[in-house]
Amino acid sequence: MLKTTQEVVTRTTYNCQIFCLLIAFLLACDNVKAADSLLLLSSENPAYESVASKIISQGPTISMDTSYTDHMTDNAKNHLESYRLLITVGSLATEFAMKFAQQNSTIISTFIPSQRFQQLSEKYSRELKQREISTTAIFLDQPLQRQLKLATEIRPQLKRLGFTLGPDSKYILPELKEAAAAMNLSLNYQMLTLEDNPIQRIQPIMESSDLFLVIPDQSTLNKTTAKWLLYMSLRNRVPLLAFSQNYVKAGAVAACISTPEDIGRYTAEQLHLIARGSLPPPSFSPYFKVVTNPRIARQLNLSIKTAEQLQQLIVEAETQ
Repeated sequence: MLKTTQEVVTRTTYNCQIFCLLIAFLLACDNVKAADSLLLLSSENPAYESVASKIISQGPTISMDTSYTDHMTDNAKNHLESYRLLITVGSLATEFAMKFAQQNSTIISTFIPSQRFQQLSEKYSRELKQREISTTAIFLDQPLQRQLKLATEIRPQLKRLGFTLGPDSKYILPELKEAAAAMNLSLNYQMLTLEDNPIQRIQPIMESSDLFLVIPDQSTLNKTTAKWLLYMSLRNRVPLLAFSQNYVKAGAVAACISTPEDIGRYTAEQLHLIARGSLPPPSFSPYFKVVTNPRIARQLNLSIKTAEQLQQLIVEAETQ
């Protein structure tokens, strides 16, 4: 089943057990009540717990409490009043922290789509400014330059890149135009509204593009639309570049993804910088992998490199 959110990722029972052991260790520490940092998870989702376990095991040695948002429904503001550093895993935890964090605290939001962080930052901008709260983020999704590099490797003759944007994603258009211009790509797109029939609007874009980039937008992209995109991709012989492993399994040609462990590892690295007094800007994880669907590539008469080769080419381009 296709997932329209990038936050729903299943992990193994082993990871959950490791996480529970780490939590038990933290709760057993004598100084836990004196902690001025909180690791706050959006829910007991195994993906969030995989992120958290990496943060705990690889992050700096700081006094840290751990909790879930649904454990803080009563007297929410009082729950956060003693914490100066809030590490939030997922969108729900990030919004909770932006609502109730104390004066002069810092929020490190991780495992959150860049679109959602942008929305929440705008929604709570006045409150964050009034309480002098600093924020940064580690995004779940992939930078546009990385996705376009993958697109040109999948289809070297790529000239016209197709995509759609909705109310939640339209803000990335200037950045997308800049990235495409640097790679001599022309953009073939539609701006969708909530009143549009997305299938009717997407069809002419798909027919006149060399490759279609699926940009997640919860306001206009649902499961039905996703299934139609896959159908139109095969019918028009236009490869689909997606944003999740499930999408690739269902029929997209390829995607770049960062796993919960990737995000947790990078968050831990950023926390080491923060512990030394530096607050890095919001960023995408440098750790990722490429997933491909060779069967679909053959159906589209595409000769593509292996996932490992594609990943290496992107890494080399990003380190130049």
